[in-house]
Amino acid sequence: MSRVPAEPSWSPDVPVLTDGVVTLRAHRSTDVGRIVEMATDPQMIRWTRVPTPYARGDAEQFALADIPRGWDEGTAMGWAIDHGDRYVGNVDIRGAGAIADIGFALHPDARGLGVMQHSVRLAVDHAFGVGKRVVRWQAAAGNLASLRVAHACGFTLDAVVRDGVEIRGTICDTWVGSLRADDPLTPKTTWCASTFETERFRLRPLLESDDERIRETLDDPVSRKYLFGRPVPLTLEHAAAERQRKWWTAARGETCTWVVADLATDTYLGDITLLGIDEVTGAEAGFYTHPDARGSGVLAEAFPAVVDHAFGVMGMRRLTMFAAASNGGSKSLAQSAGFREFGTQELAASSAGVFEDLIGFELLCD
Repeated sequence: MSRVPAEPSWSPDVPVLTDGVVTLRAHRSTDVGRIVEMATDPQMIRWTRVPTPYARGDAEQFALADIPRGWDEGTAMGWAIDHGDRYVGNVDIRGAGAIADIGFALHPDARGLGVMQHSVRLAVDHAFGVGKRVVRWQAAAGNLASLRVAHACGFTLDAVVRDGVEIRGTICDTWVGSLRADDPLTPKTTWCASTFETERFRLRPLLESDDERIRETLDDPVSRKYLFGRPVPLTLEHAAAERQRKWWTAARGETCTWVVADLATDTYLGDITLLGIDEVTGAEAGFYTHPDARGSGVLAEAFPAVVDHAFGVMGMRRLTMFAAASNGGSKSLAQSAGFREFGTQELAASSAGVFEDLIGFELLCD
């Protein structure tokens, strides 16, 4: 079995890139230990196809042979990321032609610092400077950290590809985006992920830990009466897909969802979503309540707070709401929040499989 040299046996010309916050440079033998730590982190194992188990020899092969070979052959440009005078991750641009793919990974002790956004901007700016025209990004659906980086760096969030990647025997959907050479490296959409509080509740973004409570909410008979097209039975995987869909559409600027959580325990009690966000037509409000939270005034307190936030903080000019004719609770909530009835769509709702009228409500910011 061949041994990887302590340093590359050839010295490709790796440009050093820096913005004063991070520095992209060639990999060194001193990076190997931290590469192993990064590659064996549970989040890396979960979201990437990094080999597992992963040993020092794997890191040496990657950093001291594979990466230099990509530079030497013109098939990939890979950098180590330095931050705070230490190695914290990798970013690479793969592909010999005008269209390339980007990959990136961060050591767990550098996450949450904005390091990868700086690194990706440096890497793609260099790639465009040497002739690349399009850089493509993809991640397994649910990889929120990767989605945040792509959004912040100006990638157009193009599509969700069904069954787009296999990770350790599991086939996953993929999130796909692209960046063109003439695109600004800033977000293309407004991703609303705010947190605020009422007297009893915290309104916050969805978390993975909410999935079981989401499943219980959507699978409840009262919820099912007004929701059609839901799987039976509704599993934890279906609930996770619902959360991931709301993350994706929020990143695209199309929706915004707040969990209504208990102020003391942060337990999911329901959620409120603004759908179809548009600067002209406004947005449509929708909501769910967990069965054990019904009758406790959760929506009566939280929904008006969301309405105020939409108008006062998000700058919306119009909100709409729709309720089946038999859904007295939703109609009462709309009226108590100041919405006015503006029309009826005949037989446009399905309640427990029976078609009935759909009542429209609207509220303007003034």
